[in-house]
Amino acid sequence: MKRDRRSASEAEPYDVQAHHLACAVCVRGGCKSPPCGRATARALLDALWAYPHVPLRIKADLDVARAHFFDVYARRGDRPLPSDFQARHDAYGQRRKDLEVCRLLGIYPNTVIPAFHAYRTLLTRQPTLDGLCWGLTADPAVWPECPRARQGYYEKIASVPFPKLKEQTARGEALAGEGFWALFRPRTRAAMRAAKRASVARIARAERLYIRPNHALCIICTRRETEPLIEDNLVELRRRMETEPDILVTLTEGCCMVCDPCNVYHPGEHLCYAAHPKNVLRDLRMLEMLGLKPGATLPARELYRLIFARIHSLKSVCGWGDGTDYAPLWAPCGRWRGTALADAQAEGFPKRR
Repeated sequence: MKRDRRSASEAEPYDVQAHHLACAVCVRGGCKSPPCGRATARALLDALWAYPHVPLRIKADLDVARAHFFDVYARRGDRPLPSDFQARHDAYGQRRKDLEVCRLLGIYPNTVIPAFHAYRTLLTRQPTLDGLCWGLTADPAVWPECPRARQGYYEKIASVPFPKLKEQTARGEALAGEGFWALFRPRTRAAMRAAKRASVARIARAERLYIRPNHALCIICTRRETEPLIEDNLVELRRRMETEPDILVTLTEGCCMVCDPCNVYHPGEHLCYAAHPKNVLRDLRMLEMLGLKPGATLPARELYRLIFARIHSLKSVCGWGDGTDYAPLWAPCGRWRGTALADAQAEGFPKRR
């Protein structure tokens, strides 16, 4: 995966009417004539396929409801209405769906959010079109249902469980067309295999390791893995630190030596597009607890001495301190309830093997 015009950090957001997110899912599920028009849906799908983290400005016409009721319904005329007002006003059915999607995403209309996170949230919270494109109307003549909404196109995509990271990485391009991965292009197996080989060799010869702070905790949680993991380099980094406890570790803010072979790592942008904001927050929370700045460098044994002295539970970093789970974008790690941190400290990690 390389950089392109959509993936640069300064790229302009892609404007999309909120309910068209669902129309695009229906097209991937086999719908030939979505209400938004096939060209509109195809353009959005092309953008998603080109770059999973493409910034979407998710739009809903909320301002039409700011016109004063006397001007709209009594023709008072104190505040002239815009020339397109009536057409916008009459699009109340689309407006309801747009705002419904914004509600599901937990955003204010016209917010910009990366496509990967928009769809992870939408498909999690709206597994069917019931209540979105059909199912509410008391009078179809006044509130027409989408004629394709009950045909199962959306559900064909949304009903497929989201695979674990190990499966994603193991299957690569074989995922394409299945559920969520019908919308977003997975990395190829060959690319991930090559990345694994190259990054493992880099770790083996490195005089200094580069590890993001929260991955230092991931290394603890996976310390009993006896074989390298296909989806990351946690085992290889752990072994270097166990063999050489005094090897220098630089704490990065962002992706690190762990990430190269992962399906959701974008090498062109050096970005984990599945967990970028929450992992950066974990990095910074952890650095604050350790009293260190991004880029701090210290021996591996000293890093873990600090971790054990100043971080007393996984919950404080990986579970946000209170275990809250507000949205898929900010979901806590599933292991935050575990005792791996205390167990590793008791074992003297990282001890030479």
